[in-house]
Amino acid sequence: MTRSALVLLALLGAAPAVQAAGPVGAVTADCAGVSGWTQDPDAPATPIDIHLYFDGPAGDPVAVGVPLTAGQTLNVGCRGEQCQHGFYGALPLSRLDGQPHSVHAYGIDTNGDPNLELSGSPAVYACPPLPIVAGVKRHIAGPSILDQWHFSTYFDLMKVADLDLAGTPIGTTVDGPPQLALAEGTSAPLWLIDQGFRRLVAPEVVGAWRFDPATAAVMPADAIAGLPEGTPLAARPLLVQGTGPEVWLLDEHQCGAEDPHPACAEPSAPTTGDPTSTGGSPGDDSSDSEGDPTGAGTSAETGIDSGSTGEATTAASTDGSAASSTDDAGASGDEGGCGCRSTAPASAWLLLLALRRRRSGGR
Repeated sequence: MTRSALVLLALLGAAPAVQAAGPVGAVTADCAGVSGWTQDPDAPATPIDIHLYFDGPAGDPVAVGVPLTAGQTLNVGCRGEQCQHGFYGALPLSRLDGQPHSVHAYGIDTNGDPNLELSGSPAVYACPPLPIVAGVKRHIAGPSILDQWHFSTYFDLMKVADLDLAGTPIGTTVDGPPQLALAEGTSAPLWLIDQGFRRLVAPEVVGAWRFDPATAAVMPADAIAGLPEGTPLAARPLLVQGTGPEVWLLDEHQCGAEDPHPACAEPSAPTTGDPTSTGGSPGDDSSDSEGDPTGAGTSAETGIDSGSTGEATTAASTDGSAASSTDDAGASGDEGGCGCRSTAPASAWLLLLALRRRRSGGR
């Protein structure tokens, strides 16, 4: 608009129209998850929401929507301040089947302007099932238990080979709702009372497990402290199913005092190269001393970071009313709304498979 036109508008008492812009950004997907950045040019410093739709675009009745907030720091695929508006989302475990699947990504405008699909959307991924490396498999005792735990058969359930499933030991059955607990006069830490153990529910995994801290029972602090401490909950639930109807939760065996279970054995103390130590002599490469070039007698746990998926839900309908679900119902409606919320995800998504074995009783 020319200067003379601006002067004329001012004389007439009119203000020039502000040209609003929809969100911009980019998205990619691979077997590590969905990532990218998005930003509203009208509010460049404000983190905005990003809506992911799996298996279809917004408005497709079979698409499943998940909202995130683009407020993470991104290290690749961005420039300048774009990198402060990153997002990350985990893949649905039910879609780890080696076949190509799509995910659409929409930036949600702060001023009600159109929610635009990001560059690179739809992103396509094709990933195989994850290997089973959990300590035990715990039978989910019926569909009602799935509902009570708010497990999603879309996001949390992975189909696996019967042979792989058969090789995993059976643990205790999950036959009731989750029992959350807080000590009197506190709001943290949040505990899951499970199998007679208190298991830490870290703040970053609450959303992935779809727990509501408001439902936690308030208990005397000494009553909680009197329970043996088990392993913390994994970054997200991992359910598995073979060709049969049984659904299992992969978990760690909880070690009580003097538990004979192999997972509860104390780790062997590494030697220091002392020639008098057991199993070795100076220059003997078969010993388990530090610096052993063969690695014999040593072990290392694999640790891969994980993030939460948030809640699997149906998207909002076209009239703006949100219809949420914690199962595998489809999503409908425009890209302006998901009937679900999720916590900010963690770094990468596979830590749930790197289940650390540690003693929890008698320590």
